[in-house]
Amino acid sequence: MTTVNGFKHVGLVTKKETQSFEEFVAHWQAVHSKIALALPGLRGYVLNPIDRRVYPDSPIDGFSELWFDSLEDAMAAFASPVGQEAFDDVPNFAAHVAVTYITEIRKR
Repeated sequence: MTTVNGFKHVGLVTKKETQSFEEFVAHWQAVHSKIALALPGLRGYVLNPIDRRVYPDSPIDGFSELWFDSLEDAMAAFASPVGQEAFDDVPNFAAHVAVTYITEIRKR
């Protein structure tokens, strides 16, 4: 059976060239995550760092997954003051973030 379980915001992240992978992950975990966890309506949050020294074929340094009940909830969260704070923090640890919205369909 296939079920639709909420809505997911995925950010594909590339670190700044001037920082090490460890610095990138440290800021993402300690600073940016603290902001993101305060987003209104957030149901789940996962960081997925990718060390390109180990996985050199990866075009990104990591991706984040943020779960909301609906697209409307995600849009409201990112339009909030906390959402603006998260947006303003991105240049402190990332050179580029590509965002996509996904309806998650779980098979198991």
